[in-house]
This record gives sequence, C-alpha cells and structure tokens, in this order.
Amino acid sequence: MRIILIIIAVFCNSHVFFAQNTSYWQQKVNYNMKIDMDVVKHQYRGSQHLVYFNNSPDTLRKLYYHLFYNAFRPGSMMDIRNQYLPDPDRNLDKTIKNLKSDEIGFEKILILTQNGKKVKYNIEETILELELNTPLLPKDSTILDMIFEVQVPKMCRRAGRDSPQGIDYSMAQWYPKLAEYDYMGWHADQYIGREFYGVWGDFDVTIDIDSDYIIAAGAHLIDRISLGNNRTRYHFKSKNVHDFVWAADRDYTDFSLKTKSGTTLNFYYQQSDRRDSIWHQAGKIILTAFDFMNERYGKYQYDTYSFIEGGDGGMEYPLATLITGNRSVKSLVGIWTHEFMHSWYQMTLATNESMYPWMDEGFTSFATVEILDYLNNLGLINRKFPDFPFEKDYQKWNKYIESPYREPLSTHSDHYNTNYAYWANAYTGGEIFLKQLEYIIGKKSFDKGLLLYFDTWKFKHPGPIDFIRIMEKVSGLELDWYLEYFVYSMKYPDYAIDTLTEQKGGESIVRLINKGNFPMPVDVEIQFTDGTDMYFHIPMDMMLDSKKSDYYKFEILPVWNWVNPYYEFSVEKKPEKISKIIIDPSKRMVDINRENNIYK
Repeated sequence: MRIILIIIAVFCNSHVFFAQNTSYWQQKVNYNMKIDMDVVKHQYRGSQHLVYFNNSPDTLRKLYYHLFYNAFRPGSMMDIRNQYLPDPDRNLDKTIKNLKSDEIGFEKILILTQNGKKVKYNIEETILELELNTPLLPKDSTILDMIFEVQVPKMCRRAGRDSPQGIDYSMAQWYPKLAEYDYMGWHADQYIGREFYGVWGDFDVTIDIDSDYIIAAGAHLIDRISLGNNRTRYHFKSKNVHDFVWAADRDYTDFSLKTKSGTTLNFYYQQSDRRDSIWHQAGKIILTAFDFMNERYGKYQYDTYSFIEGGDGGMEYPLATLITGNRSVKSLVGIWTHEFMHSWYQMTLATNESMYPWMDEGFTSFATVEILDYLNNLGLINRKFPDFPFEKDYQKWNKYIESPYREPLSTHSDHYNTNYAYWANAYTGGEIFLKQLEYIIGKKSFDKGLLLYFDTWKFKHPGPIDFIRIMEKVSGLELDWYLEYFVYSMKYPDYAIDTLTEQKGGESIVRLINKGNFPMPVDVEIQFTDGTDMYFHIPMDMMLDSKKSDYYKFEILPVWNWVNPYYEFSVEKKPEKISKIIIDPSKRMVDINRENNIYK
C-alpha cells in the first residue's frame, strides 16, 4: 500500500509540474504619452500615464524601467564596453567619447507616482528601479504616472539627432520603457548598444513640434492639428505592439502603396531627383516581396508599415524601420527586406533577442536570402546567387567555426567577447540553424513548421524549446539533441567516405566515418557510370525516426548510432560501376571539411 501511495504522489506531483510549465502567461502595459519638443535645445518634456497588468502568478514589489538615452554620454557603460572590445564599433567609438554637454543624451525623472502617490526609486545609468508602495498582486493592475525630461543625443547608434545623411530626429528608445517580466523574472539589462525586449501593449502618443517638421511613426496617425505660433500636434496610436518609434525631418516627402492583402506601406525620405526615383522603384519591388513573405512565413498581422529614412544603417521596430536612404535600388531592397522581415520574427514573435538574438536576426537573415533569391529569379533585382543560395554563408560559418573567437549561440548578446562572434552567431548562426534543420527533417515538414511556429506563437514570447517543439510536432522526430549541439555547444559535423570495397557476389560496401563530434543524419548520393544515380538517407538514432521526404527521393537505410564512428551499407553494383559518392549532395549540412565528402 505504501508503494502505491508513493507512486500516486509522484504521478500527481509530476502532473502539477507539467501543468505549471505548460501554462503560458505574459504581461501587458498601456502607454499614454504626451511630449513637447524643443528643437532649439533638442530636448522635450513628457508625461507618461502607464497602466500595468500583472498576468503572472507572482506578487511584484518592484518594477524596472529602461532609460536608454542615459547611455549616450562619455564614460557610460556603452562607451566603456565599446572601448575594451578588440573589434569596437568604429562609428560609436568616434562619436560617443567626443560628445559635448549639449550633445549627450539624458532622461531625467521629475515626478513618479503609483496610483497617485509618490514612490521611491533609484536610477543606475539606464535602469530605474522602483519600489512599489502597494505590491502588485497576480491578475491585478496598477497605474504609474511620470513626468520626465529628455535630451536627444547626437546620433551615435540607431537613435538621436542629425544623422550622417541629414535626418533631424531618429527617435527610437526615446521614452522611459517598462522592463519585461516573464517566467525567468525581470529583464532589466543595462543598455550597451545591443538588443531589446519589451512588454506587449497599446500606445497613445501625442507629439507637439515646430510646424517645419514632418513626423513619421510606426503607428496610425489619428490627427494632425495646427496649434498656431508655428506649432503642430501629431497624435498616433498603435495596438498590440511592444515599442514605438518615430522620426522627424524638415525635408521629408512621402508616398504610400497598397498590397494585395490590404496592408498600406508608407515611405518617408528626403527628396532628391535620384532618391525619389530609387525609392519608388524599390517600393514596387517590395510589394512583390510582401506577397511572398505572407505566403512563406505567415500573414503579416498589422494593416500598416512604414519605411522611414533615418538612423545610422537599418534598425527594426514595430510597424516601421529606420534606414539610411541614400542607396541603390538593389541595396534599398536588400535592407528593406531584412528589416521588414523582423516584423515576423521580432515584432510579432517577440523572442527575447537579448538572450536569443539568433532567433530574431538569424531567422530574419534566413528569410532575407530566400526572398532576395526569389526576387532575383523574377528578374526584379540583379543580385546573383549560387545554385545553393546559402553557400557563401555556410563558408563564412565554417571559417568562424575554426576561428579562436567562436562562442556558443547561447551567449547573451551583451556578453560576447567580440563583435565578430556576436555578428557571426546572431546573423549567420541562426540562419544556418534553420537551413540545416530543413536538411534534418525534410523540406515539406520544415515549410509546414515555419508557418505553424508563426501561427502558434504570434503575439507571445517564444524561446528555443518552443520552436523545436513545433518542429518535432510537424516532423514526428526528436530534435532536442539538435538544439543542444547547435546552440549550447561548439561542436561540429565532419563526415567522410572512408573506403569503397567489393564483397563476394559483386556488391559494393561503402564505409563512412564520423570524424567530427556533432552527430547528424546523413544523405548520400551515388552516381553510376551508366549515368544513373541513387540517393540514400541514413537516420541518426537520437531522432527516433527519419525524415520521410525531401528535395529528392531516397532509400532509407538502417540507423547510425551516434556513439559509433563507422557505418557501412551495401550497393548492388560492383565498385567499378560507381563513378562518384557524395555525402550531403544538397550542401545543407554544416560539414567542416567538404573535401572528404566526395569519393571518385
């Protein structure tokens, strides 16, 4: 009886544990902000009325805000971090250490209350820690009101005034932003120039500015009112987003295009004869790209998006991107495609990109290659790709794998030892993680998984295991090993053809060897002297099954156990009838040495 009771207790506790780990929740916040812009001092005073909903099972006694503009000054953590990197950001290095007192950024909090009563708070550079007067209980909400004063820094990185191409104001990270709280706790990281993570909510923003300026924003323009005395009020709203960006310039011109699905694409830029023509040409191409994006990656979830000239390169935000605009059509389409795709993998799927930048930048880079290859094949852009469009990125990744600077993809984006390692992991690593996964589970399952991932996790905060679980469902395969090896280790595959021998009866015996430390399923193509060929697929035991289809038909061979360095299979033809044997003919496996993949 005692044994039975123990078993029941274990089962019940396991059930509770399972239930707790599968119940999803996320916080919500509503911002109502009004700012009055002084374009002479490059400063503004603002008010923020914030309603915060605690959907977590926890009682919160503290809250945290990001004050991003406090990083834009000499001696800040962002400045110091950049100085001591072996490969610093050159633009940031040139600018931030030379900022004068009227060029630095700052965010000063003048008044802060909870439910009408003043609260205690402490500011440590870009993080404000607030001690709640009344703890915020689960399923409850609280109201926070703030008066703040901000100086817009001279453009250093992403945001600021007077961009290199002459845009007056690129207003990203411009307001006190509540930090995200999720199942891992608070994410109140100091801003040193990397990535972002925000709370889902609604924004109602009013901006008063001199009438000489035109404002573009990632939001719906509700009203534009003349206040007299050369002042204009802009009123914007956006729903179910986790950030708000805007820009202002005295020379903006704009046009709009309507997609087949009804989404309006807006374009704001400084007009010149050359730029005007290029932006209109690129806009028509993006219409075609948009249709492909919707079909391939999931339906875009909003009814508007704006391409705004500004910033110092290209940077994504909800409903808009800031990009430098003095480019060729090919360059403009390339950067628009990348930044727009963030609307899928960061603005709608909203992964914590500080912890998992490869799930945003990498997945976006993967889609960018596919989209540009598609546009090139249609003759809309002149951008040559090899037969395997990802080939150059695979070469770049293999070079990185062999470098002394490599770090695991699980590294927090702020804590990479070099910019090189961050860029390689976040962009190329995440891209190849996807393409190699297509090889593992087959194209049909992979394509289905991409759409199911988007539809299942849109407007939430998925992590790596959430993505892998989706791919396991569509493929019927176990894939946790792939996540472990690719993201949490620095191992790599290296499969080779060891020998080709003849057995009694005239059969050929193909012997393969695993010289690497990253187990994989293996595709093999055998070409015969009569011009025919055969494809074989060797499953890997940890997958508990094998892919069923791919680009080509194949014969499924017995499992290769990951602990065994060797594997043999037979072919019913003599060795002299075989002209070539190729491991991974599609080139999608990250094999560190492809020279030993071919046997002639």
